[in-house]
Amino acid sequence: MNYSHNFSAVIFDLDGTLLYSLNEIAAAGNGALARLGHSIHPVDAYCHFVGAGAKKLAWRILPEDKRTQENYDALVPVLLEEFERELNTIAYPYAGTLEVLDVLSSAGKKLAVLSNKPEEFTKVAVEKFLPGVDFFAVHGGRNDVPLKPAPDCALKIAESMGVAPERTVFVGDSDVDIKTAINAGMIPVGAAWGFRGSKELVEAGAKIVFDSPSDLAKLL
Repeated sequence: MNYSHNFSAVIFDLDGTLLYSLNEIAAAGNGALARLGHSIHPVDAYCHFVGAGAKKLAWRILPEDKRTQENYDALVPVLLEEFERELNTIAYPYAGTLEVLDVLSSAGKKLAVLSNKPEEFTKVAVEKFLPGVDFFAVHGGRNDVPLKPAPDCALKIAESMGVAPERTVFVGDSDVDIKTAINAGMIPVGAAWGFRGSKELVEAGAKIVFDSPSDLAKLL
């Protein structure tokens, strides 16, 4: 199959796309739940809890019979504390990630990161695990911009790079990322190596799905 596209930039999701961080997220979530006396979840369960930001994560990890506003309001700040404590202790880049980022950058493609993880945590993770990568922009979840799948931040990144949306590839491992790409008029590429797998990505509308980070070089 010919994967070539007339693109000038690539925006990446972070967790499950560039970084394997599920154990870290699970440690933070379970640590917060345990502190408040709630039951915890197996690590694999977090594959379907993540992707929509820390506040949605807090609601999703609450046991169903404990999903009250009071419990949620108590969990959010504790979860953020646990995130800060666990951040960058277990995560690592997927094999081939740094190499393919270098290939894309060397080919003149502008690179950026857009995550729903809180922005301060996103920036710290990128600085630690993807050092030396020439990202044009790194953005996480902020209170003043709607989270993915809203296209707002993706479109602002493309505009700041001077690249039209239709010449921008958006790579992510969840339906949230694919919907973001579609909503922004970008090229949706699925990362099947991530947390959710290819079925969800195809059903969400991914035009291309790759099995490993190194496959992204085929876009060239």
